[in-house]
Amino acid sequence: MNVQKTIAAVTAPIGMIFLLSDMQDLAEFIANTGLTWHGVFQPIAWGIILGCLAGLFKFDQVQRLAQPVVYASTALVSFGIIGSFAIFFEHGFWFLAQPTLWLVSLGFGLYAFIRTQARFSDKQKSYKQGAGTEKDKSSRGSKK
Repeated sequence: MNVQKTIAAVTAPIGMIFLLSDMQDLAEFIANTGLTWHGVFQPIAWGIILGCLAGLFKFDQVQRLAQPVVYASTALVSFGIIGSFAIFFEHGFWFLAQPTLWLVSLGFGLYAFIRTQARFSDKQKSYKQGAGTEKDKSSRGSKK
């Protein structure tokens, strides 16, 4: 419960920064960073791809950071969604919410990384255990 209160306490004032931002400032920020709609959702794809690779290569040390990463992704998604709606209702244009939508995407990307790494690592372990038992069964059958 304390983590959720902390997330709310931190994200609310930061959301106000975007709410109080001028339309010109947001458009200038988007232009300066080169952010596009394609770039907004790229972190999700990178999270899935890198999570799969980390799982396939058994990079299981990442799972020690699973809980803090989930908290961070929760904070990013909460902040990003609240900021995106605040920007839309203040200025009336979704394209001005690209920076905060990128934060939502980053939160989902972090979560996707942890989740896919764990899933691929588990699948690989179960596959190797299943392959080992199948070898034993086939070798026993040929001996008879």
